[in-house]
Amino acid sequence: MTDKKEVSRRERKKIQLRDALITASYELFAEKGFDETRIEDITEKVDVSTRTFFRYFAAKEDVVLDYQEAEHKDFIAALISRPAHEPILTALRHSAVQVVKGCEAGSYGFDAHRFITLQELLRSHPLVRAKNLQNGESRRNSIISLIAQRIGVDADVDIRPNVIVGVLDYAHWAAHDIWKKRNSPSALYSDVLNEVFLIIENGLNIPAKQPSQEQTM
Repeated sequence: MTDKKEVSRRERKKIQLRDALITASYELFAEKGFDETRIEDITEKVDVSTRTFFRYFAAKEDVVLDYQEAEHKDFIAALISRPAHEPILTALRHSAVQVVKGCEAGSYGFDAHRFITLQELLRSHPLVRAKNLQNGESRRNSIISLIAQRIGVDADVDIRPNVIVGVLDYAHWAAHDIWKKRNSPSALYSDVLNEVFLIIENGLNIPAKQPSQEQTM
């Protein structure tokens, strides 16, 4: 009969090795670039075989996106915990910002440098973007379903839950672009995301600029 302590020890070693592979990968991505980093470079840095790498990950993109399942669960939990009377965009803002602040504080194994590398790869690398979209389909559907429950509609009939998830996606993209352009060491992505959401919440149907009196003459 296998000793439970022995099983636990083996599981801990697996987790430690997985974390080591992720850490080495991000360090190399930041140093050399994603395309220039070979799987052999990662395994050499951790001192394991390439076969060991493939026991944990199918490709380099999977290393980048490894955090997503845990992050998604935390986002869903945060959204469920929001007050029932809270407007949906407000609830999404609080939930999304809470999860991003967790990333910035070290959740899912992130530090400031790794978080920046992640954001760049998610936005600019075609393979990572494609895998992110592929992986995101089921997560997107679960968010649509939860939004429909909160606002009391059938997502198969009412298009608003789908539109709202599109707004959530857009908020992240816009926040990243603004955060990058500001190029400030003190600027937090979570603060920019909160700012973007507040603008969306307050309404974007802004009146067109009216011509001045001189222009109308």
